[in-house]
Amino acid sequence: MNIGIATTDFTPRSADALLGRIAELGFVSVQFAFASVTESGFTPDGKIEIPPHIPGTLVTAVQNTAARHGIAIPACNGTFNMSHPDPEVRAEGLRRLEGFAAAVRELGAGIVSLCSGTRNSGHLWRYHPDSHTAAAWDDMLDSMRRVAEAAERYGLMLAVETEYSNVVDTAEKARRMMDAVGSTRLKMVMDCANLFHPGDACKEKTAAIMTEAFDLIGKNTVIAHGKDIAQGDGIKFCPTGEGIVDFPLFIRLLRQHGFRGDIILHGIYDEEKMPAGLRHVRNAL
Repeated sequence: MNIGIATTDFTPRSADALLGRIAELGFVSVQFAFASVTESGFTPDGKIEIPPHIPGTLVTAVQNTAARHGIAIPACNGTFNMSHPDPEVRAEGLRRLEGFAAAVRELGAGIVSLCSGTRNSGHLWRYHPDSHTAAAWDDMLDSMRRVAEAAERYGLMLAVETEYSNVVDTAEKARRMMDAVGSTRLKMVMDCANLFHPGDACKEKTAAIMTEAFDLIGKNTVIAHGKDIAQGDGIKFCPTGEGIVDFPLFIRLLRQHGFRGDIILHGIYDEEKMPAGLRHVRNAL
């Protein structure tokens, strides 16, 4: 398994500066977001993280720069709020996804990461109680089916992660989602830090929570996130290796379920702590 990092863990900068720094830190792959490179001229608005237009010249520049620095791009962020209460926001996300999917295919990345969304109108990663309603679930499924159709057209795989603040907030719901959509293109990001809910983040529960998730969705995992969470009553993510995620167990479970993809570190944000996170995952491997 290769170890990479999410480009969203870095402040936006030029493609050369970003990918050069990632290579310098010792990573060999990335989960790429176009918003991470200043050449895109794009800043996410909290609802849609896909640029309205991705020029072919930008795709070529990123592709060439990654090759020059020895960085692979197996996955790209295609996140937008697939459960937003405003149908126009969902429709715009789907519209942008068409051009984005073409760019991802041209870039050579085979996986698009998704966010199942929330009823929070301000930000796609924030909690809202209405996210647990039948209406939110139905809107999410409608969006997911449409994205799956696009993935089929462009020959891409899709990867959704569980997230406490989203409609798909458990591995059980992820299983239900995949079964309901019924597309072989729809897979999962296994992010163990995102499996925890408030009150669950304690070492005593870690192994059971991780194992149960793998039992439900492990064989459908196409991206593994090396993200961590601090012990406590709430949800507080922390740099890789500083929390309660059992990375040796994580690696064993990935191998047991046939995972052969990349482990992407995520949620560090402090460049000075990235080498320690990389060492922690390497030691687990």
